[in-house]
Amino acid sequence: MSRVWLIRHAASSAAAGSAIGLTDLPLSDVGHEQARSLASELASRPLVRIVSSDRRRALATANMIAVPHSGLRVESSSALREIDFGAWEGRSLNDLWVEDPAAARAWEDDIHATPASFGESVDDVSLRVVAFWRSMQPLSDAGELAIVGHRGSLAILRALITGETITDAFAVGLALGSAVALVAPGSASEA
Repeated sequence: MSRVWLIRHAASSAAAGSAIGLTDLPLSDVGHEQARSLASELASRPLVRIVSSDRRRALATANMIAVPHSGLRVESSSALREIDFGAWEGRSLNDLWVEDPAAARAWEDDIHATPASFGESVDDVSLRVVAFWRSMQPLSDAGELAIVGHRGSLAILRALITGETITDAFAVGLALGSAVALVAPGSASEA
């Protein structure tokens, strides 16, 4: 068994409530503080690997976490990106409930019923995250793995690690600039 830290990137410069998926925004001042706090919290953990989404907000968070771990380099992966919100990118998702209430209701009822106006579906994101997770196997017993991503990619990883449904994993959520440790099967000693 291996400990895996799922870490949601710190706050970006996006307007509150806006849907930010592919848009590559930097951390805000609050985000920098959140990332420094995460780095401090994880400084004593035996991290042996940090993998991050390739978006700036995630990479900046991951790089701050890596600082106390001398010589630990951050790896990036586009597979950990957030869902592409398509026509809703940068807009408030609250508008979806006003402009397309049927699609919004369907999505509320079933996370897999992604609105057609999105650039990709939750199932598309799942395919790339599953492929990423498989590529990480077997996990090392030498220390802990930190994965810095986004709400969607991390929820899917959580489901893969815990056996929860994707719907349940999305419901748990993870606040910006926070982390959760999970114990994952698939360590090198089990391979």
